[in-house]
Amino acid sequence: MRTRLPDPADAWTDGDARLVLDECRRSGETIAGFARRHGVTASRLYFWKKRLQGNARPAAPPTLSLVPASIISAEATLTIRLPGEVAIEVANASPSWAAALVAELARPLP
Repeated sequence: MRTRLPDPADAWTDGDARLVLDECRRSGETIAGFARRHGVTASRLYFWKKRLQGNARPAAPPTLSLVPASIISAEATLTIRLPGEVAIEVANASPSWAAALVAELARPLP
């Protein structure tokens, strides 16, 4: 089902602009291509993108979930994948060091 976008000729609220920018993101198109297809100027979308970044709602802290794992060899490379495509790779990590790192990553922020 397609989202009904606000009329390009109308004045947009923050909610209208968020809706349009979310739809643009979901489309996978460039801002310029999306704007052309929907009869909006790209500069308007860039304006709203910049404006909304300034008053973005604070994101909830990422949830950390652990999966069962075991260290088979002391010479293995430890890879920890975090949200946002962040990966930490450590060669020759001892089991106690790996456990301490995972415990620290799982600790709630102050």
